[in-house]
Formats: sequence, structure tokens, C-alpha cells
Amino acid sequence: MSKRTLTPERPVDQAPLTPEEEQIVTRPSFKDWTDLRLGWWGFVRKNLDEPMPPGVGWWQTLGNLLLTLLMFQFITGVALAMYYAAAPQAAYDSVKHITQEAPLGAVVRGLHVWGSTLIVIATVLHILRVFFWGSYKKPRELTWLVGVLIFQVILGFSFTGYLLPWDQKAYWATVVGTRIAGTIPIIGNQLLVLIRGGQEVGSLTLTRFYALHVMVLPVSLVALVAIHLYLVRRLHIAGPVLPQKGPRVAFFPVQLFRDAAVVLAGMGLLVYLALAFPPAIEGIADPTGTDFAPRPEWYFLGLYELLKVMPAGWEVVATLIVPGLVTIGMLFLPWIDRSDSRHPAMRQWIIHAGMAVILLIGLFTLKGILETPPPHEPTVGVRELARRPEPEPLAASTPGAGAGQVRR
Repeated sequence: MSKRTLTPERPVDQAPLTPEEEQIVTRPSFKDWTDLRLGWWGFVRKNLDEPMPPGVGWWQTLGNLLLTLLMFQFITGVALAMYYAAAPQAAYDSVKHITQEAPLGAVVRGLHVWGSTLIVIATVLHILRVFFWGSYKKPRELTWLVGVLIFQVILGFSFTGYLLPWDQKAYWATVVGTRIAGTIPIIGNQLLVLIRGGQEVGSLTLTRFYALHVMVLPVSLVALVAIHLYLVRRLHIAGPVLPQKGPRVAFFPVQLFRDAAVVLAGMGLLVYLALAFPPAIEGIADPTGTDFAPRPEWYFLGLYELLKVMPAGWEVVATLIVPGLVTIGMLFLPWIDRSDSRHPAMRQWIIHAGMAVILLIGLFTLKGILETPPPHEPTVGVRELARRPEPEPLAASTPGAGAGQVRR
């Protein structure tokens, strides 16, 4: 777009418009019409021309990959919500309907389930990159702080979304997960009742988790991501830990190509996982069942295994103290690490502490994965599920009917 004035407020002492410019003003193209009102091309151009510090490479592509996965998760989530019924009497059947009968339902559900896993992985890698590169240091303290809050919201999405299929795995994992809140001293029982909507996991638990999953958490995530992007645009991304010589290079085309390649690879992996490994669904949630071994999702296995090794009376260490200290340490990391250098060798104690935490979480998660029992008998894949008869109608002991014999 050439430099010209398109607004009606053109100064009278300015040179008269050429016939071509007059035509643009009176009959602008759609691009000029929208650009005059929105300035979108200037916004795009500014971001494409943003100078990158020398040494920026592939590790700086994780943020855009995570943003793309989040947007895709939002799209698949809206599609699933159109068919999902958040009530114990209908939740399981609605998920089964999505999987078996809705157009592309199995694929969309697979994209959503595997998308949640890839989002957690991309977020962890992004956080680790920022941690080891020291990119949280002045003036990017708030960028890091908002990023940690985004990570907490993403974990909240995973926890609340896990219950929605209302099958055995989801039900008992939620029973175990909500029990963690009940171990907190003094307020534990009140907090457990607040989360569950009662003493047992039931209909109120499902509706509360659904409300959090589709309303509260999305609004929180959009607000935090907007703030995070604003801070990144304002302060720009940090370069390598050791400043490299050389001129700054515009984001387009080199870094944009890297971002596009990583995004395409990530989305390709997501589609492959959704098609090759469609998510299974257990039998319908049954609070009277005593032969089901509850297991949380893999990203909560570390905490679950830590809780298992705690002696009686010490559960609060695994449910509150350790995760609380890790969260507080992450939130206030820029103010805890006061060294001036970003180089890992110049801030050894914080690097050693971080690696100890990473090793602890990794070992307990690996322990949980290795000790995960084989799939429970009722577990069925999508294809097998299609051949199974309809589930038995819900009995009076169905979760949500307020059955008191729930295993807690």
C-alpha cells in the first residue's frame, strides 16, 4: 500500500489527488477499505518486521506452537460441547454418541483428548526453555508470572475435563483427585464439599466441573494469554544467554519459517495421534464398583505416586506442602533468583534446585507409568465400542443420585 492519505480529513493545502488516488479514495479495494478502518496491515507488517536478537532459533518457536494448539483446542471443544450433555444420566451416552454417530465425532474427540496432552508437553518445554535461558529476568518478570498462571489454568482444564466422559476411569480419577483437597488441614472437608458439591462425586460435581471447563477457565485463559502476548510484544523475546554479535534480523521470513515448520509438525502429530490412537472409553461410572483401580492422567501421576509413598498422617506433605512450594517457587522465581547473569553457570543454585524438582517429578511420573496396570477389562476402543450392546440403564446407585456408598 503506497503512502497516501485516504481519510476525508485530507488537508486542503495538500496537492490534489491523482486520478488513481481519487479512484482509491472514492472506490477503495476491500483491502484498502478494511485497512483504513482497522489498520490490520500495519499491525501485521509491524509484527513481521519485528527485529529478532541474533541467535534466536528453533527453541523460540514453542510459544507459537502452544498458541496454535490452544486455539485448535478451543475449536474442537466448541464442536464437542454441541453434542455433550452435562448430566450423569446423559453424559456417558452423549460421549458415546459423539464417538460413534456424530459426523467426525471420533476424530474431533481424539483431537481434543490428544490436544490436551500435547498442550501440557508444549507448555512444560516452553517453561523449561525460559527457565534454563534465564528469560524471566528483568524486565520480563511479569511475562514469566503470567506464563505460570497460564500453566495453572491449563492444568485446571485437564483436571476438570477428565471427569466429563463420566466413565469409570474419569469417575474414580476424580474421586482420588478431589480427595487430595480433603487432606488440607482445617479447611480440607469444606474445600472438598465445595469442589464436589457434596460429600460424594455426583451430578453437582459434573455440572461444576463442566461450568469451570467451558466458562470460567476459557475466560481466564483468554485474558491471561492476551496479557502475555502484550508483554511479549512490548518487551520482545529474549535472545541467547550469551549475547551474540551480528545485526538484528526481522521476524519474516527466517523465524516465521521456523515457527510455521514447528506448528505444522505439531499439528501433524496431533492429527496422527487422533487417527491412529482414538481415545477409549471405559464402562459407565459406577460408584459401587470395587474392582477398578483409579489412576489420574499421566501429568498428575507424579503427585499421585508421591502421595502413595507418604506414611499415614503425612499425606499433607504430598497434597499441599510440596506442590504449594513448587508453585510459589515458580511464581516468584524472578525475585528469588537475584543474580545479574542469565547464564546457567552463573546461577548454579537455582539451576540445581530446578533440576532437583524436575528429577523428582520425572522419577515419580516414571514410577507411575511403569506401575500403571493394563487396561481395565471394560476398556474398549472406538471400534470395539461400536460393536458392544447398549449399556444398562442407570440404576439408583448411579453417581448423581446421591449414592452414599461411594468409595472415598
